[in-house]
Amino acid sequence: MTHFPESFLNEVQARSDLVEIIGRHVELKKSGSRLTGLCPFHHEKTPSFSVSPDKQLYYCFGCGKGGGVFQFLMEHDGYSFPEAVEYLARKAGLEVPQGKPRDAAEQSLNKAAYALLEKVAEVFARMLAAEAGKPAREYLQQRGLPESVGRDYGLGFAPDGYGFMEKCFGSDARRLSLLEKTGLLFRSERGFGDRFRARLMFPIRNRRGQVVGFGGRILGAGEPKYLNSPETPWFHKSALLYGFAEHRDEIRRRRQLLVVEGYMDVLALAAHDLPIGLAPLGTAIGEAQIREILRLHDAPVFCFDGDRAGRQAAWRALERMLPLLTTDYAPRFLYLPEGEDPDSLLQKEGREAFVRRMEEQAQSVLQTWLSGLKLLAGQGAEGRARMARKADAMLATMQDAYLRQAWRQEIEQETGIRLQAARQAARSAPVQESVQDVPLSELQERFLAGLMQKPQRFHLLPEVAKQFFVDYDGVQQVYIRAFSIMAAAEEQNLDIAGKLLQEFPQQSAIARWVNQAPVHDQEFESLCLAMEANAIRTRQRRMRGRLSIEESRAMQMRLRAIHDELRRLNENLEGTGA
Repeated sequence: MTHFPESFLNEVQARSDLVEIIGRHVELKKSGSRLTGLCPFHHEKTPSFSVSPDKQLYYCFGCGKGGGVFQFLMEHDGYSFPEAVEYLARKAGLEVPQGKPRDAAEQSLNKAAYALLEKVAEVFARMLAAEAGKPAREYLQQRGLPESVGRDYGLGFAPDGYGFMEKCFGSDARRLSLLEKTGLLFRSERGFGDRFRARLMFPIRNRRGQVVGFGGRILGAGEPKYLNSPETPWFHKSALLYGFAEHRDEIRRRRQLLVVEGYMDVLALAAHDLPIGLAPLGTAIGEAQIREILRLHDAPVFCFDGDRAGRQAAWRALERMLPLLTTDYAPRFLYLPEGEDPDSLLQKEGREAFVRRMEEQAQSVLQTWLSGLKLLAGQGAEGRARMARKADAMLATMQDAYLRQAWRQEIEQETGIRLQAARQAARSAPVQESVQDVPLSELQERFLAGLMQKPQRFHLLPEVAKQFFVDYDGVQQVYIRAFSIMAAAEEQNLDIAGKLLQEFPQQSAIARWVNQAPVHDQEFESLCLAMEANAIRTRQRRMRGRLSIEESRAMQMRLRAIHDELRRLNENLEGTGA
C-alpha cells in the first residue's frame, strides 16, 4: 500500500467535507449537533445513520459501519486507500506526493487502463450512432428499448472484422499491450486481433462507476451469443454485477431490488421506470455477488424463468446463499411463466402488472427451499429420506444458528424425520454475536463517547483510568494509544478520533462514540467516578483473599468517597433542574 506522509493525510482530511461526500447518496437531516439519515450500507426504514460534521465521522447504529471520509469512499464506493486519498487530494487541489517506484508504476498503469477503457466505451458508443451501427440500433428497437436507455447506459457497437481497435488507437506497442491487458485484444500468430466483433456492446462498471470491461451480444449468426471480457486486473466477472453502479442509489431509495439473468432484462426494467435490476455477467450467480446484493438490500427478489433451466439456476443461487443468510435477510424467488423473461413480460403486461407479480407471487427463500427439495427427492418414503438427507447437508452450511434451527424444524415437520448433522451443529456451534463478541456496557460506551467528543478530558483522568478496559483487548489497544497521542499533543482539543481512525481504520466503534448524544461535563464527571468504582470492585473480586488489610481498607474508603461524590453531583443536578 502506498505510504502517504501523516501531514499530507491530515491536510487532505481537513480540506474534505464528509457531509458533502455522503450527501450525494444519503438525504441527511439535522438532529441536534449531528445529521441523520437512512444508512447507505444496509436496508432500513428508520434512520440509524449518524454524521458528525464537527468531527467529520459517520456511524450507523444499525449495522456498525463507521469511520471518516477515507473509510466512506472505500466501503461505499469501492476505492482502495491510495485511490481515496488521491481522489480527495485532487478534489481539494492538493498535489499528491510520489510514493515508491513500484507504487507509482502500479498507479500509473491503473490510471492508464481506466482511461483507455473509458475511451473504448466512447468509441463503441459513437459506432452505435454511426451508419455501421444500424443493425444494433434495429435490434434495440425490436427489443423495445428507447434510444435514451442506450445513451444512459453507454451501449455501443463493435463492427465486424479485425483491426478496429488498432485503427482507433494506433499501432504503438505500449498502447496495443495495454489493449491486450484490458482484454480488448488477443494475441495470435498473426499479431493482435479484436476480441469483440459484430456485437452490441454493454460497458460493465465497478462500484466506482469506472468501466472495467465489456459484454457483447452477437448480432446475427455466431457463438457465443454473449461474450464477456476475460479476467484482468480490473475485470473480475464473479465479483461484478451489471447495473450496480447505475442503480445502487435508486435501489436504496425505492427499497426494491430485482436480480435478473441478463443485461437486456436490466435495461428493459430501466426502460419501464424500474431502475432496480442487477444481473450476473452471463454465468451462475456467485457468493461474492450474493453478498453484495444482500448488503445493498435485505429483501431482494431473485427472478428466474419458470422452465427447468430457470429452476436449476434458482437452486444454485439458493445453495450459494445459505452460508450468508441470517435472520436480518428476507430474499425471495420469483418464477416467471415458461418462455417468458422480464423483458417480454414488461412488453405484454406493462409496469404495474409486473410490479404486482413481484409483490404477490415471489416466494420466501424457505418456501423455495422446501419446494425445491420435494422436486429433487421424489415421492414415497424413499423420497422423504432423500429429502431429509439433502436438507441435512445443506443446513450444515448455514452459519446462523437460530435460522438453521428454525429451518430444521420446518423440514423435520415436512418429512417426519429427525435430522442428525443439523442438530449436532446446533449443539456444538457457538452462537454468533451480531455486533461484537463482548459488548460494552452503557456506562463504558458513554465514558468513551465523552472522551472522543472532548479530548481534553484525557488530561483530567486519574492514573487508575488506564486500567478501565484491560479485559477488552481491542478497546484497550485503542484507548491506551489515545493516552499516548494526547500526552504528546501540543493542542488540548486535538481531533483524537480522527487520529485514532488513521491508525485503527477497522475500529468503527471510534465513530460510534463520536456520534452518540453529547456527553456534558457534569455527566462525564459522574461517568469517571462510576468507572473507577467498577475498576475497584473488579480488583477486589480478583484479589479476594490475597489483599492485605491496608489495601482492603484503602479500597473501601475510596469506594465510600466515590459514593459521596456521586450523591453530591446528583443533588447538584436536581437543584439546577437538569
